Amino acid sequence: MAFAPAGSLFNQQSNRIQEILNKNIEVFLPALDPAWRDTTVSSQGVGSASLIGRDMKVIKTYMGSMAGVLEMADSRNNFVLYGDNTVGNIADKMQTQGLTNTWPDATEGAMARPYQLGIGMKAMVSNLLVTLGEMQAEATPAFIGEILAPKLEGHARLIAHTLCNYWYIADNTNFTLGFSTSVVVTNVAAGLNFPAYSVLTFSPADLNTDRFAVGMRVDVWDSTTTTRINEAASVRLNAFVTKVDEVKNVVVIQIMGISITPATNSYTFTYANGKGTGIAGINSWIKSTGNLLGPDADSDTTKQIDVNKHPEFKSFVKGSVGTLTEHKLRQYLRGYHRAKEKYGQYIDCLIASDGVWLNYESQKIGQYMLDRTNRLSSVTNEGSQEGFKFTFDGRTYTGYTSNYIEAGTVYGLRKGGSNWKKYVPPSPKGTQKFDKAEAFIPFEFIAPALGYSTIKVPITKAATGSGNSLLTEGAQMPGMLRMQLVPDQPSGIKLTGVSYDKLYGD
Repeated sequence: MAFAPAGSLFNQQSNRIQEILNKNIEVFLPALDPAWRDTTVSSQGVGSASLIGRDMKVIKTYMGSMAGVLEMADSRNNFVLYGDNTVGNIADKMQTQGLTNTWPDATEGAMARPYQLGIGMKAMVSNLLVTLGEMQAEATPAFIGEILAPKLEGHARLIAHTLCNYWYIADNTNFTLGFSTSVVVTNVAAGLNFPAYSVLTFSPADLNTDRFAVGMRVDVWDSTTTTRINEAASVRLNAFVTKVDEVKNVVVIQIMGISITPATNSYTFTYANGKGTGIAGINSWIKSTGNLLGPDADSDTTKQIDVNKHPEFKSFVKGSVGTLTEHKLRQYLRGYHRAKEKYGQYIDCLIASDGVWLNYESQKIGQYMLDRTNRLSSVTNEGSQEGFKFTFDGRTYTGYTSNYIEAGTVYGLRKGGSNWKKYVPPSPKGTQKFDKAEAFIPFEFIAPALGYSTIKVPITKAATGSGNSLLTEGAQMPGMLRMQLVPDQPSGIKLTGVSYDKLYGD
């Protein structure tokens, strides 16, 4: 018989237990979006925890009105230049003085009224299972490579990838990861060791494949995002991303314990239990109408900022752009700075979805001439210069490409001056940082704060027919992340419907 029972960890991992093999295991995990890292993480400031008040809110106060009275002195006979009027002479050597003109009435001037923006904290909770079998496997010399370290690294990458996604996904679309109108459903009947499941294969319509990663827990919704597909008898069923083919723009999601009979092949995808909620990102702050933070605006209407009432916070949004020519880009940048420079606001970087900058450059190719006078044919200097820089009106903008952004979209943001700040509540005494998480991520294991000596908490199981809780071989590692991203300058640029050159492999 096999040395390990069927279905056990050692049985399932038996192909990793060999006597003579290199014991190093390569772990393939997606890296963070370079645009997110370069624009936000690298220049991110940290807001003081002392600014987080009651109800875990950051309240920012603004004043935006001129104050006082100011008039031309001509209307008052220029008395501040030449003196006030005299009344008359007294004899030859004296005269009376009159006080005819006055300064303006101070009570007629406007006084700036402060207004506030309430920004609530957001939080995520996590848990990670570690078993005695895994720890035993790692202690076995014949076992190839480590098992716990890659698991912890995968958990850390899940946290970082999720934050990266929230930087781009939009509050006004329920924080959806993406959608597809051509989902292929394959149902698999239950087997010996697994329940029935449904496999959904699709290409994200917005071509933002990188938002999906193997191992992510997701929810599948109908096209209106009202009915959850991975649900039976009002109980959520687990759905995982099982494959991401970035070459072909194909994602595969597996829903456990259900067979779908689709009435439509149009579906929308969100994080598991994440519909309608998320940490604020670009789209929570770039608004051309409505409230900053959108659905997550403070429930206290006195602490909301409607950009129609306060246009100094309004962003420059333009749709149906088409081909982004150099002249159009100048127009949009000029339009933004024309409106915002008087408030001291500016942008310094442009982030575009994949293919936008290629299309931008392709329409300029016909404008150039290849000089071959007395020269041989050469392609030594063909191609594009590394990076994208655009200079206009004395400002230089750095261009980035992101595979996380929906197709045909460009964002203009201010990253300089630590514009984006991370607000994190104070940590309860005893919580432990996650050493494998990115340095900018305020993730903490909470078991020590709850009285446990380590970050692991035993998992127990209720005994049948008694009130006892029996110990299992499992330990859980509960954690939390609490933060909010808040810019000093929320306004920016958003262009949609931009032409792009993007191809996928066969």
